[in-house]
Amino acid sequence: MDYKTILVHVNDCRTLDARIAFAAQFAIGHGAHLVGIVQTGILRFLYGTPPDGYLGDLTSFFADLREQANRLAAHFDALARQAGLSSLEHRVGDEEPGYALACQAMYADLVIVGQSDPDDQTTAHAGIPEYVALHAPCPVLVLPFARQCSPVFERALVAWNASPESARAVQQALPLLSRAKSVEVVTFEADGSDRESPGGDQVGLLLARHGIKVELRNERPNGDIADALLACADGRRADLLVMGCYGHTRLREILLGGVSRTILRSMTIPTLMAH
Repeated sequence: MDYKTILVHVNDCRTLDARIAFAAQFAIGHGAHLVGIVQTGILRFLYGTPPDGYLGDLTSFFADLREQANRLAAHFDALARQAGLSSLEHRVGDEEPGYALACQAMYADLVIVGQSDPDDQTTAHAGIPEYVALHAPCPVLVLPFARQCSPVFERALVAWNASPESARAVQQALPLLSRAKSVEVVTFEADGSDRESPGGDQVGLLLARHGIKVELRNERPNGDIADALLACADGRRADLLVMGCYGHTRLREILLGGVSRTILRSMTIPTLMAH
């Protein structure tokens, strides 16, 4: 089983070239068709607040946005072909990027996006990884902004909490887990409970029946589970994290923070999420 149709977000940010190179090599490795998604965001201004400095006719502003989008699309084509990929296309639209990616994910196996970079105004407040992970029907692979990553994952860490979200993440990560040299499933005991998180052994058996050798690990974090998960990934030298996204209600995540939001903010390795 492989991912055969992959979407990658193409935007004007400092990590774009690394993201395209990763996506192209990843697609080659899976024999996949790669689609670069470029959006102008024009509909935001048609139905919302006009951009700063523009009053009245926005024709020239919209033309500039479309010209920039077309440049990005051509740049995607050139870099993907330079990487050796032959099956590719780009799609240029006027939607918000997160919405467009989530909608077009209905016809894809995987979406690749970049982590929000606080030092890059293009992505700092966009919230694209969160939106796409919540609304896309296929898994979302989020790439960290702080480092370039190999598209070949050797050591995968699966965060398991027996939720539907973590179950979907495991199912949808099978093409990656089956290729990894080592896979570790980690569960966490929370709130001072003496009971282990349920189902770790069962998900281990599920993966074993796919021919995947799995190690099981149970952690007792002294503090925040997200920090413990990040520390575990670092300590095990994992190069891929697999986890469910937003196991609690979105309102609770906003009010209390949550593991998903902390991981998306602080991750340093590629993270596959499913909701």
